[in-house]
Amino acid sequence: MIRSSLFILIAVIVFLAGCSHEQDKNVLTNQDASESIQKEEPENNNSNNHNSPDSNLNEPHSEIQNPPDSNHNETQTSLTDEEILLKPPGRFAGSNYDEQKVQAALDQLPSNLTTDQYKDELLLLLAEDYRPYVTNFMNFDTEISVNNERPEGKITLPVNRNLHISILLDASGSMKAQINGKSKMDSAKEAIQTFADKLPNNAEVSLRVYGHKGTGDQKDKRVSCDSTEEIFHGQGDQTNQIKTALQKVEPAGWTPIANALQSVKKDINPETTDSVVYVVSDGIETCGGKPAQVAQELHQSEVKTIVNIVGFDVDNEGQKLLRQIAASGGGEFMSVNNDEALKNVLNKAYEQLRGEWTRWKEKGEGDANKQKEQKQGEINRARETMQGLANKENSHLLAALNYLKSKDNQEFPNTELLKKVNERKSFAWGYARDTGKRLYNAVSENGIRVYGDIKEEGNKNIDDLTNKTNR
Repeated sequence: MIRSSLFILIAVIVFLAGCSHEQDKNVLTNQDASESIQKEEPENNNSNNHNSPDSNLNEPHSEIQNPPDSNHNETQTSLTDEEILLKPPGRFAGSNYDEQKVQAALDQLPSNLTTDQYKDELLLLLAEDYRPYVTNFMNFDTEISVNNERPEGKITLPVNRNLHISILLDASGSMKAQINGKSKMDSAKEAIQTFADKLPNNAEVSLRVYGHKGTGDQKDKRVSCDSTEEIFHGQGDQTNQIKTALQKVEPAGWTPIANALQSVKKDINPETTDSVVYVVSDGIETCGGKPAQVAQELHQSEVKTIVNIVGFDVDNEGQKLLRQIAASGGGEFMSVNNDEALKNVLNKAYEQLRGEWTRWKEKGEGDANKQKEQKQGEINRARETMQGLANKENSHLLAALNYLKSKDNQEFPNTELLKKVNERKSFAWGYARDTGKRLYNAVSENGIRVYGDIKEEGNKNIDDLTNKTNR
């Protein structure tokens, strides 16, 4: 009995050991299979990565077997509005549109596409070319730039003009005479200083006196007739020094107008482009010279010079002779009888210079408005053209959509695709509207600002100069 019990116990142990071994064997087999699968997966993934997402862009009916994984789409980088609209146009965009050819291409599409896949295929066929207009918007310069040469300070001449202004002051003995309690010399000095203060900053200015030596006696005639001296030579922004130079000048001798005009030739810089002479005198030539001849020589010289004569309290015979000098020099003769009239005559010449500010302002305002209107017109044309393209594209897409719908495909996502087609139109149309509006407003703001700056600067200088002229 005991032997039989032992036999049964041994049999049970052997059986249990066999089962345990089989179970361990199965566990090992499953682990090996798992490891084998894990080793193969990277190879499969790498193989899939070799397929470029753009490999079928040129094929509007590419074989798309499965819809893209939604999680994968969420990780893709979103495109900007410009990047979307800068994509190449479809095969049948613009003048290439042919409804029959489009329908033939649509017939080649698989019937199991998703909404997004249908949209992509339709755009590969029918997307319009927005690139010229988007590029124009992206690179559009909204700045308004008006760079007309302006007078600065008092007045500044253009850099390509070199103006020389010569002022010749008669210091003969007759300038001692008084008018309304003031000597002619003092009146002339004040008028010359006022005039000089208003000359262009970068003009070359010289002040020369004549007849300031000797006396009116015969014995001093030679000394006096030979006397002419440049007492100031500088730029227009240095004319405050003229007052000091004039203080030592006193009326003395004879009237050598011809000699003074002859001396002007050496005062003029060879690089001068414009030369003007103002002779302030109360009488005619008294030293035997030929001022009319010298004035003509100056006028006909390489540096063409205009000779103007300001006759200060001159009798009729003297005016006649001084007019001849001015005519020979290509200038004008102006007769005055008191110090205010003298200032007014010199201010007349300055009025011409002040007019440069008025012309600068008016031209600048016009240029600013013209630029603004031209740029706004360009923006509006681009916006309207792009919106027209969006309408045209939408019309073609809707026609294609209706054709696909008519094919009785029960799985065709008509409602969803219609929504995306109309969203595409709203997107392109709205981009043109919003971008055009932003650029238009920027141009408007810049144009108004530049116009205002020019107007303010011009008016300020014109007002300042008017006040100076009326002093």
